[in-house]
Amino acid sequence: MRYEELIQLLKTEQNIDLLDSRREEIAELMPTISLMFDFDQRNAAHQFDLWRHCLQCAINLPRGLDDDMLYLAALVHDIGKPDCQVPDRVEGDKHMHYPNHPERSAEILLKYIMPELESHGVRFTEAEHIRFHYYVYYHDERMKLSQEMVDKHLDLVGMEVFQNLMRLEVADALAHVQIPIIRDRVRVCTILSEATEEQLQDVSLLKTIQPKAM
Repeated sequence: MRYEELIQLLKTEQNIDLLDSRREEIAELMPTISLMFDFDQRNAAHQFDLWRHCLQCAINLPRGLDDDMLYLAALVHDIGKPDCQVPDRVEGDKHMHYPNHPERSAEILLKYIMPELESHGVRFTEAEHIRFHYYVYYHDERMKLSQEMVDKHLDLVGMEVFQNLMRLEVADALAHVQIPIIRDRVRVCTILSEATEEQLQDVSLLKTIQPKAM
């Protein structure tokens, strides 16, 4: 599979099984992604194995956005989970947790994923490099409708990239079991993804909004 074909699939395909059927071809571009294949997350918030969760996340993004890095980030955002799996502290609880997995995913992105793609002739611009890393590193940020948190991200990357991160967080959350904490994450990140510049500059304006996409 060529890189351009992968990007087109991630931006347009809506069938998780069709994407999954191409897993070996995708792994020819990025062998490290095979770490996610059939990995049981063993967590009550997850109904998919790790690989299919990431595929579902990519499919949940709006189709055909301009930013290729957003779709690549969706595909690999949780790749650090196998290295971070720890059991619940409650004796007898079989659920697994994944502390610091976004940071580990971002490390794997820089150390393995990007070099693998570059070995196939992919050339990332500096701006693409920054966005790809940003989306993976912050994909699990527990967003709140707080000015401090919004300003932090606007200062880091600006409005367009921040709102794409919020679209990624919504897509990720929708690939989970819809327990209350996940539904609230969808609500908050949807509001932030749809906000105007004026509303992001004064978060108090957001708190009465009902998100259109829900």
